Amino acid sequence: MLGRNIKVVFSTNFLMLSSGVVTSLLSAWALGPAGRGDLMVVLMWPAIFSMTAQFGLPQAYRYWTAKRPECVNGLYSNAIVFTLVVGLLTLAVAQLLIPHMIGHRSPEVLRLSRVYLLTIPFLMLTDLTRSLLEGARNFTWVGILRLILFGVQLVSYIGLWIAGRLTVESACYTMVAAVVASLVLSLFAVWRELKPNWAPKVADLGMALRYGVRDYAGVLTEFVNWRLDLIMLVGVASSPAIGLYVVALRLSDITSVLASSVCDALMPEVAATKERDRATLMLTRSLRLTTLAHVLAIIPLWIGAPYILRFAYGASFVEVTEVWRLLMFASLVWSAGAVVISGLNGLGHPGLSTIARIAAACVMVVTLVAWLPTRGIEGAALANIAGYSVMFVVALLCLLWRRKIGFWECVRPRWEDIPRIRMDRLGWDLFSSHSAEG
Repeated sequence: MLGRNIKVVFSTNFLMLSSGVVTSLLSAWALGPAGRGDLMVVLMWPAIFSMTAQFGLPQAYRYWTAKRPECVNGLYSNAIVFTLVVGLLTLAVAQLLIPHMIGHRSPEVLRLSRVYLLTIPFLMLTDLTRSLLEGARNFTWVGILRLILFGVQLVSYIGLWIAGRLTVESACYTMVAAVVASLVLSLFAVWRELKPNWAPKVADLGMALRYGVRDYAGVLTEFVNWRLDLIMLVGVASSPAIGLYVVALRLSDITSVLASSVCDALMPEVAATKERDRATLMLTRSLRLTTLAHVLAIIPLWIGAPYILRFAYGASFVEVTEVWRLLMFASLVWSAGAVVISGLNGLGHPGLSTIARIAAACVMVVTLVAWLPTRGIEGAALANIAGYSVMFVVALLCLLWRRKIGFWECVRPRWEDIPRIRMDRLGWDLFSSHSAEG
């Protein structure tokens, strides 16, 4: 089951990444570094407000849907009520705070930021309904939901670019349409696949919140770890610098697509596995194979970085080569840590994964404050490496402690892992061994 789910999620993530690279290219060509930076400022904040207001519920929904499928009715109904109440309150607070969050920007950027904030309730409900599908391990629909978001963006960007009308404003309204389309499809998918009845239950809300709150600080700090560099850059850096850094971030995502796919599929699968030893084996083998695949992907990109930037984006983006290389290494460390954290959450230890992410956030805050003023976007990339390294080390130590296994037993490369890579199927069966073992 895990092997099939990883293949579905990986295929989805690869298509999303490809779409993201194309839209990044089009926006870079049409808007330049400064316009690309303004667009990032507009699009960044709704996801942050949405995630902050959810109190870890998406993770809890994945866990309890996998653990207790009979709770779907209450979880689904509670999601709608929660979004109507908390989502609208969050939107009101965001509208008040946004002028102070984006730094000194043009009136147009502020106006478009306010427009895009209207998607906050849509994003919240989409996250919760998609988490129900992930918990039920229906990753085909999850993939479709993610692809519709990127598909609407891709088709619209191509049309606008051909017509010479791809601007920050038109890109913003395109993303609003994509978010609405994703929500509509997510509701349809839940109704079709899970067939929930309307049954709000305070007990189910309390159950979900107890799990979510334990993981909430970890969710916040994970997002901080993943995007604190951009948050701080938006407040202090120029739009051209932000635009260059965003391109490097987008390209570094190429090497983290497999790890994010493994994490999405691993957590509910581990939660649903009854046998302790099998769950541990599933997690440790996923860690080893993900790290190996990541290293193999980085090598050619590291060598070809300046040529890729010059050919794809133009000479003005070549200066970000070293930053991209640093972010590639950061993505390798993040991938290893993210797999361990996903496994800890699936094993029912969200508090331990939270400790790892908080430790990483503390290190990242200190290093960003120290390095951003003196080293600019290169300092942001180095801070990523420092923070992700701490996250991985702390998460791994927590895993070894809770599961009573040795470090070398967990990370030692094993020949028996290698033959499980099925080259006769284009490498998609990288984790097929997990499926055979449950």
